[in-house]
Amino acid sequence: MSDEPRLLAEIHAARALMRAQAPAARPGHTAQPRTRPSTRPSHAALWAHADREPGRPVDLAVVRAIRTDPETARRYRTLLGAQALAHAPLAAAASDGAIARRRVGPFDLEILEGAPPLLILRGPDASMPRRIEAWLGDEAVRLDLGPPADGAILLALDPSVPEADQLGRMLRDPACAVFLL
Repeated sequence: MSDEPRLLAEIHAARALMRAQAPAARPGHTAQPRTRPSTRPSHAALWAHADREPGRPVDLAVVRAIRTDPETARRYRTLLGAQALAHAPLAAAASDGAIARRRVGPFDLEILEGAPPLLILRGPDASMPRRIEAWLGDEAVRLDLGPPADGAILLALDPSVPEADQLGRMLRDPACAVFLL
């Protein structure tokens, strides 16, 4: 991501986070957070986690906070959504079983069954995502997508690669949130 789009994404994310914190500042607001604000990760720590490369070391305190504190998880997903080229919180409201195709913004994701299954991502040629992050409950996985070939990105969901297998399993679930970064 070049400097200007990254700066705009950071400004958008900061504004969204400030708006999200506004209800807690209202007089008479009595909801107590599960985690004390002093133990929650800072915006900078969450942004660094959202902007990390797949396979790189992570801050375990941030990961723990995202998984155990709903407010921190919401803040993190807000940052991911601001940074993403496209995201979808759910596959389809009418889905009633495993899915093999979903639309995420201007992108189509399709899983072709085979040995191994393949994830095919198609979208506008101008800007293809470099990474994919999927969330299902408190499970999360992030993978590099690689360069596009003939307008599509292919990713083998090989069962012998734990992260790829987990991504394939998660993408088949309609409740899975997808972020294309």
